[in-house]
Amino acid sequence: MRGERRRRVLRTVGDVAVGLVLFVVGIFVSSLSTIGVPGAFEASGELSNIGVLVVLLFWILWATVFVRTRWPWIPLAAGALSGLVGGDVLLLLIGMFHSVIRLPRRAAIVTTSGGTVVVVWATVWACLRSPALNPFAFLFVPASQPLMGVDAPDPPAGTALGVDLLTIGAGIVALAIAVGVGYLIRRTKRMRTVEAVAVRQTQRSESLSDELARQSERQLLAQELHDTLSHRLSVISLHSGALEVAGDDQRSVAAAAALRREAKASLDDLRDLVSGVREGTPGAQRPAAGGSSAPVVASVRSVPDLVESVAAAGVDLRPVLLLQDIDRVPTVLDRAVYRIVQEALTNAMKHAPGVPVTVDVRVSAHDGARIVVSNPLGVQHRGGEARAAGHGVDLSGTGGGMGVSGIEERARMLGGQAAVGPRGSAFVVDVQMPPFADRGAPPTPEA
Repeated sequence: MRGERRRRVLRTVGDVAVGLVLFVVGIFVSSLSTIGVPGAFEASGELSNIGVLVVLLFWILWATVFVRTRWPWIPLAAGALSGLVGGDVLLLLIGMFHSVIRLPRRAAIVTTSGGTVVVVWATVWACLRSPALNPFAFLFVPASQPLMGVDAPDPPAGTALGVDLLTIGAGIVALAIAVGVGYLIRRTKRMRTVEAVAVRQTQRSESLSDELARQSERQLLAQELHDTLSHRLSVISLHSGALEVAGDDQRSVAAAAALRREAKASLDDLRDLVSGVREGTPGAQRPAAGGSSAPVVASVRSVPDLVESVAAAGVDLRPVLLLQDIDRVPTVLDRAVYRIVQEALTNAMKHAPGVPVTVDVRVSAHDGARIVVSNPLGVQHRGGEARAAGHGVDLSGTGGGMGVSGIEERARMLGGQAAVGPRGSAFVVDVQMPPFADRGAPPTPEA
């Protein structure tokens, strides 16, 4: 912002400086051209009252050169007036130059045409007058002869022809420079604009191409997830349903029912994940489907349902849940707390089946979020009779070891701390998140 203001100030100072130079040069040229204004000089060659008024008029007209960049038609009109009364057309040419550059195409054509007519008129008038009244005459007369004026003798015919040819040539060259250079600059500016638009369009096309490529990858990933996991979960749900119907043992029936509910909930989660991957919003919250035991919406509000669903699967849970200010929890932290609790419970079920699991989740705006999930090491609950409703099923070899790193990464991203590992005679997942009162973004870690 400061750089843009500085460039604007420098541009304004530059325009004023150029305007001052043009003003001084213009006053000098207009003073020379006063000789061609009828009645500007007395018979004795002295400046008349009309001449004084004409000079003052030229000063006023040349003051319009300072608005040439903003309103180019003003110096153009002032220059046309100067040319029509017999003065010079330099101010008119400056106005034409800036009109060609800055005005719309139709307005530029109209002003250029009108200015050209005035330049032709001024050139013809200068050629029809006595050569002694032409400002270019000082290039041809001898030094001892009066330079110009109403009482100056007429120069020879050859000199008069040279003055006329010089006047015509100067008019043509000046007109060509004003219009030609102005058109060249206008075209250059237009090409730069077109190039800038082309660059933006190219960047937009590249962005769209990247987005299409990512969309294609998401579609492929979603299809693979659906085809690979949906079938297996459906088979698990089908077999657990059959076991629930055919089972004789009450505990087996309850475990089969819990297994079927979890399989159905997993299918719902999978469909939600696949839909989010396809839409490019895998983290968006969606309503739960049907009567799933595990909630689809990952939030602090759903932690009690998560704990209940795990307990229904036969895990000996000892929960302590103190959830406050849940309506003020930021979205990222809201989802992270749920996922950390979910992963910690999954880790306990896989590596410590049959033992009691303590779940302590405390959330408040003032204290942040504290999650502690622990289970004893090397101890089986009830003498090892029941192992997470699996009766001897060992899940410790499942998973890729990504759960612990995922917990630590979520905590680090939100400015919290995570300690995962043995602590005395227990394996503990301990996560502390910072307070979230009056904050709209995740805090930065304290030094």
